[in-house]
Amino acid sequence: MKARIRNLTRWRVLWLTLGMAGFMAFLVGRLVVIQVADKSFLDNYEASFQVKHITIPAQRGEIIDRNGTVLAMDVPRDQVIAAPRYIHHPAQEAGVLAKYLPFKAKVLRRVLSNKSWYALLDNSVSPAVANKINRLQLTGIATVPVTGREYPNGTLASQVLGMVGSNGQGLAGIEYADNKLLSGTPGHWTVREDAYGNPMLQWQQAYTPPKPGDTVQLTIDANVEAQAQKWLKWGIKRAHAKNGTVIIMNVKTGGIVALANWPNYNPNNLATVTSENQSDFGVQYLFPPGSIFKPVTTAAALSLGLFTPNSLFYTDGYKIVDGVRINDWNPKGWGWITLTRGLEVSSDQVFMDVALKLGVSGLYQFVHAFGLDHAVNVGLPGSASPLWIPKSQVNPVDLATEGFGQGFATTAMEIIAADDAIANNGTLVQPHIVKDIISPSGKVTPTKVTVEGKPVTPQVALEIQHMMTLEATKGTGVPAQVPGYIIAGKTGTAQKIVNGHTSNSNFVASYLGYGPMPHPKFIMLVSINHPVGSLFYGDQVSAPVWKHIATYLFKYWNIKPYAGPDNGSKPGPIP
Repeated sequence: MKARIRNLTRWRVLWLTLGMAGFMAFLVGRLVVIQVADKSFLDNYEASFQVKHITIPAQRGEIIDRNGTVLAMDVPRDQVIAAPRYIHHPAQEAGVLAKYLPFKAKVLRRVLSNKSWYALLDNSVSPAVANKINRLQLTGIATVPVTGREYPNGTLASQVLGMVGSNGQGLAGIEYADNKLLSGTPGHWTVREDAYGNPMLQWQQAYTPPKPGDTVQLTIDANVEAQAQKWLKWGIKRAHAKNGTVIIMNVKTGGIVALANWPNYNPNNLATVTSENQSDFGVQYLFPPGSIFKPVTTAAALSLGLFTPNSLFYTDGYKIVDGVRINDWNPKGWGWITLTRGLEVSSDQVFMDVALKLGVSGLYQFVHAFGLDHAVNVGLPGSASPLWIPKSQVNPVDLATEGFGQGFATTAMEIIAADDAIANNGTLVQPHIVKDIISPSGKVTPTKVTVEGKPVTPQVALEIQHMMTLEATKGTGVPAQVPGYIIAGKTGTAQKIVNGHTSNSNFVASYLGYGPMPHPKFIMLVSINHPVGSLFYGDQVSAPVWKHIATYLFKYWNIKPYAGPDNGSKPGPIP
């Protein structure tokens, strides 16, 4: 009996030993599988469930005007978030939140009733509103500090500045064009979390602080911009027009002092933005320039030696070209007049004769020289490219009408840059709207003045300046005159192409001028689209707007009237 018990005990010990050995072999095998075969899976599992990668947004750089006035900046804001799964009375909480958020209660109730883990109710509210919401102690509602974009001056230069979307990305204007500079570099924080999702700071793996964006300083002067917007709106309302633009540029440097558009919008309230008021009519809108192109035609005529300022032309109100009658804006004509007088009174017939004498090659040579055959890169997005009939397809009728600014389309920025070469004694400079880029450390990178060419000699430029001065003092530009100052200018009334035909009722009325002479500090273009009613000529619609803004500029820059032989316009930069 005892032998049997001992034998049974031996077998039990043996089986127990074999079982433990087998179990240990299984554990070793599993460890091998886990540590070798499944290592990649487990690493990914750990990274996705235990490691949190947090992106820390960088503070967006400011946009300031030439004097340091802040036009766009980041300000403390808060997000309002919800955890609908924990909200037991969504209708009640929605009704309370509707008093503080720009949404109706029924919209909020729909969001709070979906039983999700997370919902963003508002991307940007002020800290004051966030504090009020926090004091309510609503179940499942919280606020998270963030930063938001603010435009302190509302609609001022709205198309120039643009706007920023909810993700901090620039959507238009400078905000879009210089987004990379403004947005800076986001920071990163990689941490481990416990089972409840709380960060375990002792296991912090990596932290990279965000780098703030650069400050973009514009050539715009906020005070001048405000005046340009004010008087542009006045002029558009007065003429019952559709829209318009005012561009003011430093003659010597090409710096844009003002770029005003109407209608405009408030970038603080994206709900007010439409496709119409978002358009920058100065750089994105193509139109036939009309007679403000005539100084370029004149430059070609004088430069090629085909005419002089005293060359005579006979005008009787129309011209037959290739069997087609083309009317002058004045159906009676002026009889025999000089080229100078033709520019003064803006005779279309004179410039038909000049263009036909120039020929296609002669005219297009100077279209290219003045930079009118390509888009101008002023530093804003969406610059439109001009539309010209290809040289090989231009017929005599096309050429005659192009001579006085019809039959092609350009932007306001392109035509002011071209005419500025005449005001600048024959030097064509590239317009620009960014003055400096200022890094967070204070390093300043200025925009260099870019000379694009010299389309005419200084002598030819001075001759045309004299002719344009007579236009402003004795011709169609008299309504733009500012008492006590001498300016040079040119009116323009262009017929738009509607449904493939030249319209007799849809116009673009413009006035382009610079001054004070003989050393102009600024050049300004006022262009008003589709005036309706009895006022539609450039001298009626746009010249008065030009006069009001110029009157402000002379006073603002302390340019004294008739101060000695230089007429108060001694050479020097705009303050």
